[in-house]
Amino acid sequence: MKKYIIAGTVLCILAASCRKDNDGSVFGLKPEERMNATLTAYKQQLTSGASGWKAYLFPDGGQGFGFYFKFGENNRVNMLGDLTPATGQDLSESSYRMGAQQRPSLVFDTYNYLHLLSDPDERVFGGLRGKGYGSDFEFGYDSTRTDTVFLTGNAQKSKMILVRASAAEEAAYKAGGLNIIRDAVTGYVSTHATLYTTTADGKKVQTVVNPNTRGFSLVYEKDGELTTEANSYAYTLSGLFTKNPFTINNNSYRELLFDTDKQVMYLKGNGKNTALEVANGPIFALHLLMGIGYNSIQTSDATQGAFSPGYKTMWTTAKTRMPNLGFPNLQLVGLNIIFDAEAKLMGVQIRLTQNANSFTGIYIFDYAKNKNGEYSFTMQDIKGEIPGLVYPAMKQILDKLATGKYRVDYFSMPGNPQMAQLISVDDPTITIGGSLK
Repeated sequence: MKKYIIAGTVLCILAASCRKDNDGSVFGLKPEERMNATLTAYKQQLTSGASGWKAYLFPDGGQGFGFYFKFGENNRVNMLGDLTPATGQDLSESSYRMGAQQRPSLVFDTYNYLHLLSDPDERVFGGLRGKGYGSDFEFGYDSTRTDTVFLTGNAQKSKMILVRASAAEEAAYKAGGLNIIRDAVTGYVSTHATLYTTTADGKKVQTVVNPNTRGFSLVYEKDGELTTEANSYAYTLSGLFTKNPFTINNNSYRELLFDTDKQVMYLKGNGKNTALEVANGPIFALHLLMGIGYNSIQTSDATQGAFSPGYKTMWTTAKTRMPNLGFPNLQLVGLNIIFDAEAKLMGVQIRLTQNANSFTGIYIFDYAKNKNGEYSFTMQDIKGEIPGLVYPAMKQILDKLATGKYRVDYFSMPGNPQMAQLISVDDPTITIGGSLK
């Protein structure tokens, strides 16, 4: 009997021990208590940034966006962003909280500038209908250092980096610094189309900054072939911060600085700044950059100086026909030729106005490109209400694009040095020209 009593006592002790282990108290704190302690520490880190935080957000849908955040103990956050002139100068206040979701998270839980990037209504801030830019407003913690926080969106996997700001940087943000640098960079690259640096063995590496897509690309020759590295960037107070580090001459970089006084752009890394040089002319053929470094040729009445007489007649005919389709005062004001090199697609985006209203529509073409850089376009079925309604006015231009081969080349005219032309190889009377974006 005694041995059974002893055995029963041991089982009771083991059972009690297991119960303590299951509620976590054997380690001093329960799991929820440890999570709360972690969230408290993370919030303290954010609110202890007396001058706020610089932030760089890279949505899964592409592009990059710069922000400034200042977190309060009262779960309120003030922010600025490089999205528009208004978001760059008007402080927006909303709420935030620290959340215990699948992992410790920073949640922006009322509508603010971040939410513009995930708004499903493309009329709010662009992006794709129903998705926006595929961005997040709830971010899980990846890792932290004293002055830096690395986060990933819980839903769309956007990447965001927070860096503690100085008092001088806080003042610069509040003085509209994001607007100043965005306008300065946009103006500079529009008049300095071809920037490059040189490797140790004398080869040129072209750097392409595209403010329209917030894209940054490197273009260079490797093993006898042209290689392109595509990246995204967000604006800082002094230039650009890229989504991914990039390497030139065995040096790693992630920032570009723009000196507005000297009008020089620099690569920042390894404790020194390397100035980018300005080429007198193109370094690489344009077809190698379309859809990568540049994504569109934007045409309108203002770019008719880059039209051939034959295409100008087609353009004028389309404009004349537009208000006669049964939609009074409907005007064709622009046509953008958009390239997607990865998907091998070309889009003809039309821009329309009717009184005070603006509309867009797009016709999609598949394309093939031969080794000489010549394109052949095949139009897909028409999708969307607007493209279908105005097709009779656009048919002549669309049919022409689907006939024969085309090439692209650089072009410039007074007041607009960064331009391009889509040139018919088979019909010398057809050339479509516009701003290269």
